[in-house]
Amino acid sequence: MSALAGIIEFDPRDSIGESELFELARTLDRTGPDGGAQHHEGNVGLVFRAFHTTSEAQREMQPMVCGNRVFTWDGRLDNREEIASRLGLRSDHVPTDLDLVVAAYQKWETRTFAELLGDWALAIWDRTKQELYLAKDCFGVRPLFYIRKSSRLIWSTTLESLATDRSPGLHVDKDHIAGCFFPYPRLGTTSFEEIKGVLPAHFLTVRRGGQCSSTRYWALNPHSRVRYQKDSDYEEHFIELFRNSVRRRLRSNRPILSELSGGLDSTAIVCMADDIRRTVDTPDIETISYFDADEPTGDERPYFTAVEAHRGKVGHHLSVAEFNRQTREQAFSPVPNRYKIASPGYFARSLHWAGIIDGVHQATGSRVTLCGLGGDELLGGVQYEALELLEYLLSPNLPRFAASLWCWSQEKRKPISAIVKSVFTLATARYSLASFLDIQGDIPWVLVRPTRPNPILETFSPWRVLSPTHLFAETIRYTISAQLSCQEPTPVGMSEKRYPFLDRSLYEYVASIPRNQVIRPGQRRRLMRRSLQGLVPDFVLSRTSKWFAHRAPAAQLRDQQKLLKSLFAERWMSHGVLFDTDLIRNRLRHVEHGIVSESRHLITALSIEQWLRRQTSLGVIAWDNRENDISADHDEKAVAAHGLPC
Repeated sequence: MSALAGIIEFDPRDSIGESELFELARTLDRTGPDGGAQHHEGNVGLVFRAFHTTSEAQREMQPMVCGNRVFTWDGRLDNREEIASRLGLRSDHVPTDLDLVVAAYQKWETRTFAELLGDWALAIWDRTKQELYLAKDCFGVRPLFYIRKSSRLIWSTTLESLATDRSPGLHVDKDHIAGCFFPYPRLGTTSFEEIKGVLPAHFLTVRRGGQCSSTRYWALNPHSRVRYQKDSDYEEHFIELFRNSVRRRLRSNRPILSELSGGLDSTAIVCMADDIRRTVDTPDIETISYFDADEPTGDERPYFTAVEAHRGKVGHHLSVAEFNRQTREQAFSPVPNRYKIASPGYFARSLHWAGIIDGVHQATGSRVTLCGLGGDELLGGVQYEALELLEYLLSPNLPRFAASLWCWSQEKRKPISAIVKSVFTLATARYSLASFLDIQGDIPWVLVRPTRPNPILETFSPWRVLSPTHLFAETIRYTISAQLSCQEPTPVGMSEKRYPFLDRSLYEYVASIPRNQVIRPGQRRRLMRRSLQGLVPDFVLSRTSKWFAHRAPAAQLRDQQKLLKSLFAERWMSHGVLFDTDLIRNRLRHVEHGIVSESRHLITALSIEQWLRRQTSLGVIAWDNRENDISADHDEKAVAAHGLPC
């Protein structure tokens, strides 16, 4: 995952200083250790730092100047052959991904973005139009941030490049902080009010004089439907797309490290990668597995060792329980000042864990990690019955609706009236989208709530014209993208994460087939289990349990009572503004006597307070720590969230 950044002055008569551009480039050196360059012309400067993960990327020279346009690209283009064919490029030349992107843009201009499959972020300076374009892929796998000041805009793929002591006076985005608890921050926001993120499947246009506009270049086709006569046809189509998705993500000039939890998603990826390697020359696949013997369902060894036996290769095993014991005293220690981390959520032990993972990458020679994110959400790991039932109503097929309604009621032990209500909520979701996406809840000591309505949500997709099936799929894409936006790379080690389930072709297919192909009452992950028979070991294919770390957060809070009490030796900067720390202190006392429901949230609050202290001490944040009036209105039930309906 390479890094790019740049500066544009809104007034063409202003110029960018070379020393300033060099200083911006220096902030990318850690994430781009394979060299790079800067391009400087008048009021615009572009920076690139490389992190090579494919053989083609080693031949790229960035920033690339082509006529009156300058390009910087961080990405992996998956439909290379298709793009080359449509452009009429000769077959005896093997272009780089950037070569194809540049050629496509020369022909299609901004229409190009919708044609690019893969994970990518892109910056284009068009000298003729005097316009800058910042764009990213449809799931937002590759980050791209920007900050607008009075006379300029600065962009970067790393948040810490924009949040430094060279740019003091930033403010905390309280709406983003609220999202850390309900349950993910809003897409397009960061922990800093002034710094925004380019939205997935959007491009930002910056024009002369500072005019900026965000344009959606892709969304699901509301009319796409895939219907077959036989279940086996759905299975064959799925396995073809899944195979193609994994194959696309095996393009690497080094061995690949794949996460192997023993669950269905990670196992499917590893087994499919092995199957592809039998017929196609691809890099070696190493695996990394985590287990926690201290958690009731956390010992995954029986599952991932069964997969290792199936593939005839033992991977790297990491004991989370042992790591927790070894780093117990550092559980809530702040990140050392020598490390630059712009987002909350990290402690010193986070860096130790990142160092262990980096050690595995060093041992295997890998720079790419395959991850199973998205499988649960897209392929029926989450039991949401309303979509299947609504499809029966719209068919209409009332006998199937009645039979399925009864089965779902029995399966979920849920009143029929409650299920019918959820069906009605989905049916009217396009007219009350915020209510459909909101998860109601209450954490009394959190004083901030996400504001409503959410303008970013409204522009994310054309909700009003989507069918219920596509609308539901787009809410999943929004939630996954929001989750990805929180995953800032740690300052220890580097790895490019790839997600086979976040493939646009696969996503479009799953969003266009009948819901009862994906899941039915008592048949979670129905399509996956049918399609992967013979490829995935039956022991994993038939498992129903899943590891959730319930005990560890509460145990950490109990073990570190002395440290936690020391954190209250001085008044929290967040007190009365973000949190009621008197209530937090009270909840921490409860932890000493048992598990409280919000242990994870308490740890998040601790990380935010430490982050706030550090950013303020560095002069990055301008913070008014005068205590606000904590009035009764923070106990009201108006709570907003981003996630799937329960």
